[in-house]
Amino acid sequence: MVEFAIFLPILLLILVVAVDFGRVYLGLISVNNMARIGANFAALNPTSWSAPDSSLKSQQRARYHMLMRADAEAINCTLPASLPDPVFSSTSVGAYVEVTVDCTFPLITPFLANVLGRPDGKIPVSASSTFTVRTGSPVVPGLGGGSLPTAEPSPTAPPTASPTPSPTPDPSPDPSATATPTVPPVTVGFHGTPTSVDAYGGGVPGSVDENQVVGIPTLAITFSNTTVGTMGSCQWDFGDGTTSSSCGSTVNKSYSTRGTYHVTLTVNGQTLTRPAYVLVGCKVPAFSGVRRNSAGSLWTGAGFTAGNLTELSGSGNYLINYQDLAGGLVNPPGGCAGATIQVGP
Repeated sequence: MVEFAIFLPILLLILVVAVDFGRVYLGLISVNNMARIGANFAALNPTSWSAPDSSLKSQQRARYHMLMRADAEAINCTLPASLPDPVFSSTSVGAYVEVTVDCTFPLITPFLANVLGRPDGKIPVSASSTFTVRTGSPVVPGLGGGSLPTAEPSPTAPPTASPTPSPTPDPSPDPSATATPTVPPVTVGFHGTPTSVDAYGGGVPGSVDENQVVGIPTLAITFSNTTVGTMGSCQWDFGDGTTSSSCGSTVNKSYSTRGTYHVTLTVNGQTLTRPAYVLVGCKVPAFSGVRRNSAGSLWTGAGFTAGNLTELSGSGNYLINYQDLAGGLVNPPGGCAGATIQVGP
């Protein structure tokens, strides 16, 4: 009993030190994942930090901060009041962007902070990640959406008749003849702007990823009708079987089924189609702190293919602390059907 009483405090101290180092190691993995999430988002939206500023760029920067802070909620880490902006070698495709994240972990072992030379009782942890700048979004085949609409053949003018002698004019006009109304010419134009949190792309011409709106179910989009000219009749075809006859400046639409959709606007008989303009895909879940035997259901529940998840060897039903595909990433390479991920302890 005397020996046990002498050894017990030492054993408890060793356990507390082990817990402290385990917390810091788990934090390092999470901070590294935060840096990957930030760098990937910056690589998809490289001009969000460049002049001139706009409301769209401001929303994209806010999304960058939200994604990174959301990944830090599971760890006891103190982040700086303002997360650092990404550092670009250039905003051109193929350039590099780096994101560095610093945070501090409070220690619970009484004397460990002094031993490590940290009288404030906190250990700094830092991680950085580098991604290649890329614009545009991969269109994943096989997600549906139908075929492109077929253009109507242009009408051909009837042949001109050979001149014939003019008949004697009838002094009484035909009362049944009516004038053919003239359809005013227009220049059809439109674009969509996503309003969902997990979405990007679209926007006015010149915006990043303007050629496609990408998100996850339910993807809410505000379509803006920018047609120039007097609009007599309008017909929207959103590609999922739904339509609208609104000629208003904006039309709201939500997509609840994953797929690739062609969007068409017809005004006064003149048509503009944006092929594969809407992509409703999948978002990579965050596996940090999830048990090994729950990984499969979490992956497939997010819409991905079960066979594309690989689990690294570890002790029993371990807690997952590693994933090679950043959590929170929308429409990763390969899309819902082809994206692969590896998780481990």
